[in-house]
Amino acid sequence: MKPGNFAAAYRRPERERSILTLMADFTGKFQYLTASGSVAREGTCQVQFASQTFTLTPDSGAPIVCDLGDLDAVIAADYELRLPLYTGSIILLRQFGKAYETLSHDLLEAFRQRTLQCLLLEDLKELARFDGNFELAADATTARSGAAEFRLFKSNLAVLPVVSQGFQWRLADVDSVAFDPDTYEVTLRAGQDVLKTGKLARRTEEFAASAKDAIRALAAESAQALHSAFPFLTPDQLQAAAALLREGHSASVARLTAINPKLAAGLAANAVDHDLKPYYDDLLARTAKDTLFAGFKLIRPEDSGEGESGSEGESGTTSGTEDAGTDSASSSDGDGPETDSGGPETLYWFYFPIAGKKGPANLVAWEASSQGGRATYFFRLVDSAREAELADPARSPATLQAALRRLDRVLGMLNFRRRPIYLSDDELERDAKFHRYAIAARRIPELREVRAAFVGRAVHSSLEAWQGQVKAILAKAGVS
Repeated sequence: MKPGNFAAAYRRPERERSILTLMADFTGKFQYLTASGSVAREGTCQVQFASQTFTLTPDSGAPIVCDLGDLDAVIAADYELRLPLYTGSIILLRQFGKAYETLSHDLLEAFRQRTLQCLLLEDLKELARFDGNFELAADATTARSGAAEFRLFKSNLAVLPVVSQGFQWRLADVDSVAFDPDTYEVTLRAGQDVLKTGKLARRTEEFAASAKDAIRALAAESAQALHSAFPFLTPDQLQAAAALLREGHSASVARLTAINPKLAAGLAANAVDHDLKPYYDDLLARTAKDTLFAGFKLIRPEDSGEGESGSEGESGTTSGTEDAGTDSASSSDGDGPETDSGGPETLYWFYFPIAGKKGPANLVAWEASSQGGRATYFFRLVDSAREAELADPARSPATLQAALRRLDRVLGMLNFRRRPIYLSDDELERDAKFHRYAIAARRIPELREVRAAFVGRAVHSSLEAWQGQVKAILAKAGVS
């Protein structure tokens, strides 16, 4: 393949892309620096890279091979490429002559595409791309800034910085988008997190308008899904429900019932698959009083795209290659809820905070109640040092809501894939088809926290077998 064709090649159909194993060879010189900055190796080399793998072959000695997701950045300056690795080591590429521009362009494109894969965004519908600067001030995260490419998807915004790791925001999380004509900055706010974008030049207003349009479209589709599920709501009640039960977010069923007393029964009737109702009823009986939460996610065609159609079997083993956002977004475990026939296709789920002696115990069950739910997942809500907060009536509601918000955020990041959460570190690292999950688990602090909080899963093989698994999980968590 000729240099410079990586971006075009990546737009080819998946089955054609799979044939493209290595791109063009580039010849130049390299240095391999240790984390302390000393030169471990150097000399003349050839560089190759594919959609996932970077290969540097020296004239002598073993090649250096890594996943593109193992790079923290691709930094081009003064005819030199600097490739920092997550280990702290750095690869420097120099003296590539006329091929430098092609190498730097194509490698950056390959790196960004792999970043999207590791952020689990590659299957989403892309709307537009913009180049500019960003400034991020996020809760519990060190402030970051610099040049970046922004990729706007139908449901997410990816920020791909030049000199640091990429990240994403779900559009359903965004509270506001504001354009300042004086500074020519666009500010997005999601709770306490603030993302500012600038130096977009003539495309600044286009970026603001595109983001607003995507958020409006998502809000409209979400409201339509709620109207389909709960046709008894008045327009005013639907507005209140839509503000509380946003796409990808959970909401207290008690608060929803305050909007309309029929909502709790409507959720049980319209958002729970017939075959899953016995599991729902069992979990509801174990739930602390007034702590049930519900949520939903819009299912889009790209959620069940090629390579994402695998599902969990009844034994808990896997089939296919990967799990989709719903474990199997294209099929369900029986007749789906009636709600899905008249509006946007949706995945519904519930959080069941397990009852303790005083309020909720330090354990919550997460159950996808429609569209392919095949297991119940159990998580610790807080660190053991904070368990007393759950038993304190004054602090328990806020502690519970914050814990569930964290679960919402991570599940949303994963597009509601389950394997990145329940597979062990060894399984993620050993199986090549799950390697991007391993990279995501390494790079995303919130995902690491949720993986650490994961207690176990009970598979829906039969109600009796499932109850036995639940009993063992409760005992493991110290819940009687």
